[in-house]
Amino acid sequence: MGNLERFVLDYLQEAGSLVEPPAYRVYEVLLPETLAERWQISPYLELSFNETEREDVLRLGYNHPLVEQMVQEAHGRPASTSLYINDLRLDKTGLDELAMKSWVVLNGRTQPQKRATVARVRHTYVRFNFKAALLSDEKQERLVSVLMDAHTGCRVPEADVIEAQATAIVPDALLESLPDAPIRWQPKGHPAPKSPLDAAHLIALLEQAQTAVQHEMADALTALQKRVSRFLQLDEARLTDYYDDLEKDLRTRLQTASEERRPGLQDKLTAVQTERQHKLDDLAERYQVRINLTLLNVLIIQQPKLIQGVQIANRSSETSAYAVWDPLLRQLEPLHCQVCGQPGQRIYLCQNGHLAHEECLAPACIDCKRVFCRDCAHEVGACDVCHKPLCRHSQIRCPECGRHTCQEHRGLCHADNGRPVDLSVQTAPPPPPPTPAPPTPAASSKSQGKTASPAKTKPKAQPKAAPIPKGPQPIFMDVLLEDHAVVAFMVGKREKQIARRIWTLDPDEGGILRNCECEKGPACAATGMIIRPSDQTPLEKQLLQEINNFAKEYKLSSTKINYYRISSLNGEWFPVPRVELFGLWKNEEALAHARQTFERRYWKR
Repeated sequence: MGNLERFVLDYLQEAGSLVEPPAYRVYEVLLPETLAERWQISPYLELSFNETEREDVLRLGYNHPLVEQMVQEAHGRPASTSLYINDLRLDKTGLDELAMKSWVVLNGRTQPQKRATVARVRHTYVRFNFKAALLSDEKQERLVSVLMDAHTGCRVPEADVIEAQATAIVPDALLESLPDAPIRWQPKGHPAPKSPLDAAHLIALLEQAQTAVQHEMADALTALQKRVSRFLQLDEARLTDYYDDLEKDLRTRLQTASEERRPGLQDKLTAVQTERQHKLDDLAERYQVRINLTLLNVLIIQQPKLIQGVQIANRSSETSAYAVWDPLLRQLEPLHCQVCGQPGQRIYLCQNGHLAHEECLAPACIDCKRVFCRDCAHEVGACDVCHKPLCRHSQIRCPECGRHTCQEHRGLCHADNGRPVDLSVQTAPPPPPPTPAPPTPAASSKSQGKTASPAKTKPKAQPKAAPIPKGPQPIFMDVLLEDHAVVAFMVGKREKQIARRIWTLDPDEGGILRNCECEKGPACAATGMIIRPSDQTPLEKQLLQEINNFAKEYKLSSTKINYYRISSLNGEWFPVPRVELFGLWKNEEALAHARQTFERRYWKR
């Protein structure tokens, strides 16, 4: 017996109803006349809590009006209600100084705002209660609740603590007199709300809550999808075997059939093939995992908080923010990303005044290094020569062809017969100029007219060549292994990057594209080369040889090479013992396509 079934039957019996034992999972109930009049239903009911084909049976679910009526009467208050947190200490000062110490803005700084003081405000939380139905070959139902912050649009992680303290039915005089806290979140496509309880704002907050519930149930959905996929494979195998036998029989009969029977057999074969496809489509629809969320009710929780305006700025942009102190949790609330809406400890300041996580940023400009968030990505284009990110502030427009280039490639946008120069084509460096012969020393005035003896002639000493200046010496090399690329970083003192070499597997280009960023610049002979993936030795050995050659160029021992991969869980680097390739590197079709493209483009017939 489920929770819903137990609650309804116990409530009906407590209210004086007669409940007969179920027959075929259908209960017969006789209600008191006063209860039937109050609910405006018939005194005699046949109830069921499961699917039934009988039309005269009343099927009850979590969101049925009769169940809602029972819940309201059982709790003595409406299903959607409000609770308050009173009697909190509101004596915190210096929120701007606390924000300067706590917040981490990687490309800016937090500073006090002029004439900004600590203010008391009323903060609102909204708890949405859903009935979640997981639909596949069978139906699973459960109750799910999520507490949302109406002022930031984010899910509240400390929901249990806040809900446990929300015990007051009416607000105290202080909380009732406070103004609403400013709304620091505005849903895209919606006007700025005036109150956290506006209908339009609650609808937008409901969408955020549904997204949060789906993220919370991701593990359950993944497990259900894995189980359902196994059943789908088994059913598809049985279905395929059945129709394969039918087609095999019909094709055998077609080979020996007379001309009169062949059209009929051919029609049967076509019908079998059509029916097979329809059955497979039905199976795919049947085993498709879906989630349906039905809103049951909401709970409004309000409490007092303290806020103070602060300024976040760097040399090119600035924005205003609020330092919010929660007297219940005794902590300063973190900054929120204005792109994804989620809190974060490490935030960047966009050029247009938006706060964003690192993963919510657009590529940084290669010239001015300005930072733009994803919402401002339309302001970041690309250089028409090197195709690297270039913002609108650093674009150099060519007056002849109208293309945009970065500072380094100015004038190369039409240098190749009116087209941009292709930097991926490796050109041989120009030969060094010949060294001029040393000039013959002029004869001195004392020795003019005299013939010097060869034995007594002393050759003039050649000037010593200037010593080659030594660049920064590397200390170690970090190698990052990705699913389609390998990146080697040559690192010197104070973790300063000296050089970087990238091997990218691009089957359409014909193999492994090698690029180098070092002190030689475009004249580096290692950059812009395409390497054919070896089919004689393992690909790990081929790339390990490339990495060792890179280390030998800087006279770095192979024992000082560290290998890393990126974790799919938290995005952090973690060490690996050796070169371990994965992803596209292990795709045999992609490698075969790369070798064929290389042979077709670069090998001479």
